[in-house]
Amino acid sequence: MISDISIAQTEATLTIKQMAGLCGMSEYTLRYYEKVGLIEPIPRDRSSGHRRYRAETVRIVERLSCLRASGFSLDDMRLYLQQRKRGDAAAAEQKALFLAQAEQVAEQIRKLQIRQRYLNGKVAYWDAQMKGDLEQAARIAEENREIAKALK
Repeated sequence: MISDISIAQTEATLTIKQMAGLCGMSEYTLRYYEKVGLIEPIPRDRSSGHRRYRAETVRIVERLSCLRASGFSLDDMRLYLQQRKRGDAAAAEQKALFLAQAEQVAEQIRKLQIRQRYLNGKVAYWDAQMKGDLEQAARIAEENREIAKALK
């Protein structure tokens, strides 16, 4: 009986709806990932024709979900999966892939911080205008012009 439960658990499959709920992706995204070859063609249930995701595919989709949440492009996700098949032999390439993505995220954060400074300046400008402090509003406007140059 215990072996039957273990076999059933290892052979259990998920529907596309269950998979979407588990990984936080839409059913559309899962179908798209299959269409573009990020995941292998998903076996279909013989009676219903519905996709049934196996345990190994679940693990791959969970990894893809993390990569997607980290801002990886489809091409970089594909590269990650190809290199993953090589195991430790691809460690340097995997490190470089993640380092490049970390650098892109750092640049995005830098740009977001500039945007935030600009927006905070606008809030301060309008606050000064509402208070009738035109001198402070003019000073803030000048600061924001400098910040705006960095937005471009």
